[in-house]
Amino acid sequence: MSSSIEDFRLPLDSPGLPKRLELNRCLDQAVKLGVDVDACAVLRQKLRDLTFNLVVAGQFKRGKSSLLNALLADELLPVGVIPLTSVVTLIRDGPTKAAIVELEGGREQSISVDDLSSYVTERGNPHNVLAVRQVVIEHPSSWLASGVRLVDTPGIGSVYEHNTDVAQRYLPNADAVLFIASVDQPLSRAELDFLQSIRQYAEKIFCVLNKIDYLNEKELADSIGFVRGQLRENLRFEVPLFAVSARLALQAKQQNDGAALVRSGFPDFEQSLRDFLTGDKEEVLLRSIARSLLRLLSQSRFALELEAKVLTAPQDQLEVNLAAFGRKRVEVERASGDHLVLLEADAKKLFDNDVARPLEEFKVSEQRRMGAAVTRWYTERSALPLRKLQPALEKQLFSEIRLAYDGWLARQDVALTQAFSAQCERAWASLQSAVDELIRYSSELFEVNFEPIVAESQWSLESRFYYKFWYEPTSLRLLSNALVLVLPKALAGGVLVRRMTNQATELIDTQAGRIRHDLQERLKASVRDVQRRIGTTTSSIVAHIESAIQGGARIRQQSATQVQARVQELTTVIDGLVVLHRRVEAVYA
Repeated sequence: MSSSIEDFRLPLDSPGLPKRLELNRCLDQAVKLGVDVDACAVLRQKLRDLTFNLVVAGQFKRGKSSLLNALLADELLPVGVIPLTSVVTLIRDGPTKAAIVELEGGREQSISVDDLSSYVTERGNPHNVLAVRQVVIEHPSSWLASGVRLVDTPGIGSVYEHNTDVAQRYLPNADAVLFIASVDQPLSRAELDFLQSIRQYAEKIFCVLNKIDYLNEKELADSIGFVRGQLRENLRFEVPLFAVSARLALQAKQQNDGAALVRSGFPDFEQSLRDFLTGDKEEVLLRSIARSLLRLLSQSRFALELEAKVLTAPQDQLEVNLAAFGRKRVEVERASGDHLVLLEADAKKLFDNDVARPLEEFKVSEQRRMGAAVTRWYTERSALPLRKLQPALEKQLFSEIRLAYDGWLARQDVALTQAFSAQCERAWASLQSAVDELIRYSSELFEVNFEPIVAESQWSLESRFYYKFWYEPTSLRLLSNALVLVLPKALAGGVLVRRMTNQATELIDTQAGRIRHDLQERLKASVRDVQRRIGTTTSSIVAHIESAIQGGARIRQQSATQVQARVQELTTVIDGLVVLHRRVEAVYA
């Protein structure tokens, strides 16, 4: 189904809109000419969405949420004087303001935007005890209308270590990053290291120095000069640097004060960001879609010309060629099956090396660490009466184990997703090469020209390595309260420490087993899904070629008039594909 200007939700003066509309019309025409409907639908969805994640990251208390509020001209996200954001908050386009809480395990619930702080802040949701995976906010802002999604991440380097893990974990989803620093605090080594790590995920990074209203003119110039020098000295790539006051910018926008907005430094930053969002990024994505469409057109044209050749080739030569093609098809299908089996073996190796072994090592180290910690906790709280001491130690134990595994899995999640995606890319490329080999062989066999087009991979994989962590303190209460409480405290203390240490060992072992099983099952499910998706695509292309050959062979058995009519029909469609090919190429002429 075709899309209109309204479907793309772009301003009428957007530089990319004419190209998107032309590519969409080309997709319409491709479907009419018989090009793979499902493949065109995938490209049309990419063309319609063209969404990418603009991730806001940086150390805690640099004003990330304030900067997003200033961009949206709305006091949307909670801000304060203590580290607030504890979970990822994604802001996307919507007709009105609304919020959805996505919980670990897949459940969702709608909430009022006014209740955000109960889910996204450390005060309202300490250590993310509510198991919130992310909060999605819809907002009718012009910044979001073209498919941009703004992402607020927890601050790195705060006293809440799990916040740093969550921020790091989201970086692979970033298409561009706004890195927020502050003019009143020198750029730290941790911030520079974080910038280096961002580079492997995002093609474009903007560095924003916030809070310029905190310094006088000389102090501000010194701060900007220092940061610019640090970036140049420590990074091997250019990072655009902007100095702003998000607080002043929001006030100026709300009061419609143009002069104050200029003083905030925000207009230059916004213009540069808009230029990127409506220019470079869109250009890259559209070019990728266009090349993929060109590949589909070439494959379809090849199949039609192949059928036409079968209709007109001498019968004796045709029979020889059909037999040779059949043997080659079996060979390619066998190789394709081998590649999919290899993907499964690679995934198992990935699990053994990147999950099972590191998890076992982590488990052993945590059991050793927790054994020593229990004694320390008891000593620190020994003044408490037994009926308060025992639940206090249990609470500390559950929290420490949960946070330890939470951090481990957050770090492993990034590595696993990247490694598995790379395996999928290799499998996809290998299978595509096998199909290309069949096309090349067929083109030579039947003397049909084929110009292969190397399109960028349209493969994408959303992380499936999410998890639902246990948090059931009541069901995990394994100590015998009555026995401990009736003993003299001198004896009860030793019993309590021993049992708590044993409990820590058991819980750490149990949770390692749960995570191991969960990740193994999710990886297996991902492999099956990838095998199905890649196998379906390659089988469709092979079947398309075979159908063209067999179709031509069947029509040859009919009357000369029918054969001629089919040749004429094929010629008309092929001519249409040639014209359409030129139109797609002209988009980027």
